Amino acid sequence: MKKLYYLFSILLIVSCDNQSEKQLYNYYKFKRQLSPSGKFVIYDYARYGAMSFSSDISGTEVFDINDKFEEGKGQKINGAISEWITDDTLLVYSFKSNIDQPKDTFPVKTEHYKVGDFNIKLIYYGAANFGGRNSFEFDSVKIYNNSIWLRLVDNKKIKRTNSFPLGAVTIKTKEDTIIHIEVDNRLSKNMDFVYKNKDGSISTGLPGIGTTVYDFTPTKTILKQGLNTKKIFWE
Repeated sequence: MKKLYYLFSILLIVSCDNQSEKQLYNYYKFKRQLSPSGKFVIYDYARYGAMSFSSDISGTEVFDINDKFEEGKGQKINGAISEWITDDTLLVYSFKSNIDQPKDTFPVKTEHYKVGDFNIKLIYYGAANFGGRNSFEFDSVKIYNNSIWLRLVDNKKIKRTNSFPLGAVTIKTKEDTIIHIEVDNRLSKNMDFVYKNKDGSISTGLPGIGTTVYDFTPTKTILKQGLNTKKIFWE
């Protein structure tokens, strides 16, 4: 009972902090994730530029749990968070490149560095040339063995279970209720990419690299109590 009360208290603090900071800085995306140790917080944010023609401002930064968030003052994570490989290593992808199409599906390079009390494994790819988004409905969710498990319901009322590793999972809540779950940056690679050349001809069998986002909407009221507070983005 004490453990459940402690988890609920942390979730309440995270939710309240998120709302106050989001309103203060006028972000359209502002979410936070507790590190596995519980000693650091990962903030992922985005806001519109100061002028209508300026680019959006976004970033991912790490702060000590006792420090208040201040944009640009944290330790930066440069790339797209994918998953926690272990409790001390976070996998991150980068697709920044000067080329339009990847030459193959292999990483260009891999870097390792430390932020907070955990390590970043940053894998660079030459480019990303596709992406996707899939939407589902679910009626049950749990955190088990460092993964989030969702029981999906299709339009024929057939149920099946799917799971994803923690790290790029975002749970959006309203008061105590889960209203949306998103899983970002699931990497896909193939040799089936089709490209239309400038002269109008078609090239097939090319390397394809991209990520898929998964959206999950609950079909009934599901409370957030009892879910893991760490390694998950809360919004």
